[in-house]
Amino acid sequence: MAVTWDIKQIKTNDSGGVTYVLYFAWDEEVQGEGLDQRVFHGYYDGFVEYTPDSASSEYTDFNSLTKEQVLAWVKTTIGSDMVNTIESAIATQIEDRKQIEGPVAFPWETTG
Repeated sequence: MAVTWDIKQIKTNDSGGVTYVLYFAWDEEVQGEGLDQRVFHGYYDGFVEYTPDSASSEYTDFNSLTKEQVLAWVKTTIGSDMVNTIESAIATQIEDRKQIEGPVAFPWETTG
């Protein structure tokens, strides 16, 4: 299981500095094959706000940003404990959904 992080939306100020990032993280687990295949998803989204300082040596112009850089900002801003909490919550969502779904069986099928 590997949680994927991505960006949904970025807002900027008039000078192109990033002021808001809407992010999400998700994962899925696939069980079974063919018609018996089940896909269980876990998902989390959130946002962070920034006050850009274009005079800072750390400042990056909007057109020069990469997704990896923005995701690194997000993870640094929310902190490693929150990153771990989010990823754990996604894993829990998947496990909970697997319990709700339960096994697929019909009364006319015999076991063993």
